Amino acid sequence: MAEISQHDLFWEERRSNKDRRRRSSRPLNHYGVIGRRSFERRESDRGLTGSDHFDKSVWYAALAIIALSVMDFILTLYILNSGGDELSLLMNYMSKQGSSLFFATKYCLTAIAVLILLAHHQHHFFRTAWVKAFLYSIVIGYSALFAYEIQLIVAI
Repeated sequence: MAEISQHDLFWEERRSNKDRRRRSSRPLNHYGVIGRRSFERRESDRGLTGSDHFDKSVWYAALAIIALSVMDFILTLYILNSGGDELSLLMNYMSKQGSSLFFATKYCLTAIAVLILLAHHQHHFFRTAWVKAFLYSIVIGYSALFAYEIQLIVAI
């Protein structure tokens, strides 16, 4: 014989057996385009956690960094073929190994850094500035580098 608890006597079941989920999640939800968590809601959640929802401006900054990195590669290759030198030791070594390895190294290093910064864009960088502001400053720095490389190409 089953026992009936006080809980069963005083609380009636109000849940319906109907599944409230009408459809499965959209495929872009998992890639931060249409995510739900844009900030940590609880004080206990504060720390080095990531976010799955990004402002459009953060996405644009990340895409701009990748695009400017690819353009930097193209202009750097042109400058190197015109007799210029690569100042970065790693990139100088990779450029001598071939343009494919040079591009793969440059792209992968940039993409990994952007992904890390993108995941933590809500946090402070060394407790002073937002990582989001750091992303924007990278875009400005890459734009300045792009202008400098154009100036070098014009001078050649």
